[in-house]
Amino acid sequence: MAQEFSADHIRQFTFQSIGNIESDHRYQYEAPRQAVFASGAAFLRWNDPVYASCAGDLTGFDRIWLIWVFDRNKTARWRSKVRVPVPAEHDRYSVFATRSPHRPNPIGISAVELQAVTPEGLQLGACDLLDGTAVLDVKPYIPQVDSFPAARAGWRDSVEEAAWQLHWSEKALRQAGFIFQGCGLDLKNFCHVQLSFRPVDTSRKRLVFNEELQQWQLHCRTWKIFFVLNEPERRICIDCIASNYSSEDLLPDSPDKYLDKELHRQFLRCFG
Repeated sequence: MAQEFSADHIRQFTFQSIGNIESDHRYQYEAPRQAVFASGAAFLRWNDPVYASCAGDLTGFDRIWLIWVFDRNKTARWRSKVRVPVPAEHDRYSVFATRSPHRPNPIGISAVELQAVTPEGLQLGACDLLDGTAVLDVKPYIPQVDSFPAARAGWRDSVEEAAWQLHWSEKALRQAGFIFQGCGLDLKNFCHVQLSFRPVDTSRKRLVFNEELQQWQLHCRTWKIFFVLNEPERRICIDCIASNYSSEDLLPDSPDKYLDKELHRQFLRCFG
């Protein structure tokens, strides 16, 4: 017989954030799988000056733990088994055996590099938290008690890490740099997140196969990235980036819902 629990046994807690993350990564599809796969830096800005005195003795620690909230989840629903983004023996695993953002309580943890302690907050290295993410707590990373290199990792031990290698053409790199400088959208990080595992899983990504060009198109906001697969070498060659607007969309008086059409016009003048 299944054990039953009354509502009296469910304890509820209320937390307040101690600060928020400032980062170039603003959208869910930009979030790296883990901090070690992230690019760029981030800043944890305190919500109250009192937290500066709470962090003074963090100087000298190379890494810290951040406890934070998955506050971008569009739904509070969660499932006991979830799909994983990496190639594995099974498609779904128990949620407690994954890092899925959809959990009974939407709490995340990240071990991130600590670069500096300031009165306003903490300067961080590569970080997998999105801009504006609420942080609940900070704890020091202590290698002697937090690191177990020989520990088994269950189903993850069978995963082929970095299954696909990404190679960028010179043109695509220049285009990605132009877009990053123009609006802060990091398409290099986006492609790493989206294409390193299951690159042509159309159930997870905005993908189209262009029969005429024999290339895949990966869509990101108002841009599209063209790439080809080298199956034997498990390599992805990113050829170029293009605007997803038509010439009519870019007429001077056309509506500008995303406030980025002038950047697209400059992009076309620069790259054709």
